[in-house]
Amino acid sequence: MSVLAPWLHSTGYLLCLIGLVFVPGWAVLHALGYRGVLPVAAAPPVTFAGVALLGQVYSWIGVRYTIVSLGIGLILCVLLVLLGARLVLGGIPAVLPEEMSRRRRGTAWMALLVAVATGILICAPILGQWDPDLPAQQIDSVFHYNLAWTITQTGDASLLSGASWSFSLRAIPAYYPLVWHAIVAAVAGPTHIVSVTNTLVVLTPTIWTLGIAALALESFPSSRWAPVVASLTTALLPVFPVYMLAYRQLWPNALGYAVLPGMLALLCRALRMLRATVTAGRRRAVIALFAFSIALLGAIATYPSAVFSVLLTGIPLLYGIVEVAAGFVSRRLGRRRATMFLLAFGIILALMVSGLLILEPGVMARLGREGYAGVSNLSRRLWALLTLWPLGAGGFGYRVALVLQLLFTAAGLAITVRHRRWRWIAWAWLLPMSLLVAAYLPLGPLTALTGLWYNDPYRIFPLVLPAICLLAAATVESVAVAITRHASARHRRAAAEVTAAACAVILLVGGVGANSARRSVSETSYTAGTNALVRTLTVDEVQMIRSLRGQADPSLMVLGDPAAGAAYVEVLAGLRSVFPHMTFRSLDWDAQYLAQHFSDIGEDPTVCELVRHYRVGYYYADDAGTVPGVDIAERAPGLYGVDTSTGFELVARGDTASVWRITACGDMDSPGRDPWGLNTPFEPVYGPDGETNVFDDEGRLILEPKSRFVGGALAK
Repeated sequence: MSVLAPWLHSTGYLLCLIGLVFVPGWAVLHALGYRGVLPVAAAPPVTFAGVALLGQVYSWIGVRYTIVSLGIGLILCVLLVLLGARLVLGGIPAVLPEEMSRRRRGTAWMALLVAVATGILICAPILGQWDPDLPAQQIDSVFHYNLAWTITQTGDASLLSGASWSFSLRAIPAYYPLVWHAIVAAVAGPTHIVSVTNTLVVLTPTIWTLGIAALALESFPSSRWAPVVASLTTALLPVFPVYMLAYRQLWPNALGYAVLPGMLALLCRALRMLRATVTAGRRRAVIALFAFSIALLGAIATYPSAVFSVLLTGIPLLYGIVEVAAGFVSRRLGRRRATMFLLAFGIILALMVSGLLILEPGVMARLGREGYAGVSNLSRRLWALLTLWPLGAGGFGYRVALVLQLLFTAAGLAITVRHRRWRWIAWAWLLPMSLLVAAYLPLGPLTALTGLWYNDPYRIFPLVLPAICLLAAATVESVAVAITRHASARHRRAAAEVTAAACAVILLVGGVGANSARRSVSETSYTAGTNALVRTLTVDEVQMIRSLRGQADPSLMVLGDPAAGAAYVEVLAGLRSVFPHMTFRSLDWDAQYLAQHFSDIGEDPTVCELVRHYRVGYYYADDAGTVPGVDIAERAPGLYGVDTSTGFELVARGDTASVWRITACGDMDSPGRDPWGLNTPFEPVYGPDGETNVFDDEGRLILEPKSRFVGGALAK
């Protein structure tokens, strides 16, 4: 209990996050006629669609994004959907027809309870090793903290502009999927970003397991134990979500994967509706497709590659929908006309998709990335493909989980291949598994396709896992049926229940064993000797940064290397950092100059000119931290070895870090410059070569001027 004590004060944040993430989406799906587990499990991506839409609309009309404006907007969205659903459904009852739901009483509640319990089991290593009040340390995590804080300052949660201030000193409109950050900002406000973010981290596994449970219920509509088995199977597989949440800390990406099973469950329901329009009605089938479309938009807003993930893993279900649609068109137009129509539609769709891919430079750049695929260390590559856990850490407990994973996967494949109604599950495993093979081994165009997932096997692993959970459910279903055949008529139900329960207990034991593997990738950077990749802060340093709130002038910026901890002044102290991200932006010429030359502050007048212009009032001094892949000494020599004996006044000190008030440059410029402005005129002051930039009369940068003008005056 003492391990969980630090998390108790975050209970309020957890309840707020649950309410924000689940309730709006559940209300929308409930209005559209969904009941039971599915509207709960599929609620997050529907909510995310609303958050993304409102963030963009508010940015356009000038409304500040806050928890109040977000709440009002979500309520209006729910009311609009409710009104539309009533108009469309008319007199058709909203609930699913009884003929399509032959489940025993209590199935939904058992599925929900087991899914939530499994989510808690999966995140237990994080709960046991993280302090919710201490910021996580990774290359991306500081960026995500600061972006959420930035939204609280600007009130801009637009996907098109909300992240413009979170890359560098120079604010340029930039697209970024910031649903994660918008949710955190709404709940946390400017002072509790770290605690709320860490709470959302531990909530994400439950979003994943609920989606798996709903997918199993839709895949095995009459099964009582399928959602239980599928949920528990997620605990056997340590590669997601804890590895991505705690070790790599790719939080928006992890959230995009967490909603994938719920998306597939909605798609599965849509297919069932389309195949049973006589029972369900065409309008309800159309509404099922509409609900999936809303959720898909929410998933894309959460992380854009979700569209490729859903398309790849959902190909068997999408094929079924196309098959039903083709049959409908054929009956209406005749076989020949329908064939021509579908062929033309397919060609047009293929041309549109190809055009979008070709014209979108980001997608083409990903397809051209150099990946990890090769034949070196072939045995390790093959072992990673077999186990789906390249790290291999975990001890005896994980080995038990691995044996169960392999047994259930192999048995499930053998079973689903033979049963026509389950064969799509085998395809749902094979398709992403083929992509995973291409991420490890050179397979030409297929390997190039892995660029859509950054050629990163760890971003492809989650695509395979939903199918493995369904394979386990199919295995247990088949074993239970086989055993009932040998039982008397009187004891058949009991035999099936006991068999399924026994399998669930075995899976639970394996899931608990796999926690040893999850624990190895959940270690905190604040403890010496752990395998954490990035170390830039200590506990004392965090307390020192927090002490700056109310002590330092928030209108002044802080200059220091983010690799030394300086970037955390935004989220912890409410002060703007010159470098808010662990990596530097190549277009940020003024900030790059300071990184190279700030240590010459007493000799180089350009340094003081930039300090005064941007109102850089504080210097953050510390030893360089550990950041893999970053040559700290080479990229920012001017931020180390600064002589603070003159021209600086000590403000705070913690461990080896210290913050100094810069007095060497005299008084700061007047605060007329808008710190949250976009495309600020007459900036950047200097170019990449250190020469003064040239601008037109409106302050727009002239890259190749015929005559040199600075602020409209002739430069000499």
